[in-house]
Amino acid sequence: MFGGASQGRSVSLPDGPVCVIDGDEGVRASLDALLNTLPVRVVTFSSAEEFLEHLEDGIPAFLITELSLPGMTGLDLLRVLHSRSIHIPALGLTEGSDPDLEEEASRLGVLGLVEKPFVYWAVVQRVQETLDLPS
Repeated sequence: MFGGASQGRSVSLPDGPVCVIDGDEGVRASLDALLNTLPVRVVTFSSAEEFLEHLEDGIPAFLITELSLPGMTGLDLLRVLHSRSIHIPALGLTEGSDPDLEEEASRLGVLGLVEKPFVYWAVVQRVQETLDLPS
């Protein structure tokens, strides 16, 4: 599912997709549509467990995860990835400000937290900057 970059585009694509993990179908669909305005592939998942089932397909270039997912949380997912020596640039989606959550996310290498509801373009811009994609 993750595979390599498309050969038909003139811009250089990251090797892996941008993966969005969120329990809200509307958030996934909106981020999918907006991120597809960038020269990246986007793959969405409704849970951390679903994401892990597809990890053997390849490592994503960027991860956007809701931190308060039911079941395995976004932070739990990052801990699992770190235990496997997998380090993916990540952005965390939260439902409110929490200093302890911010500290833990930072310790796990999360580039930043975005509170819901959020301005979708801010998330897209962060992906674009991190992956050094053209405007």
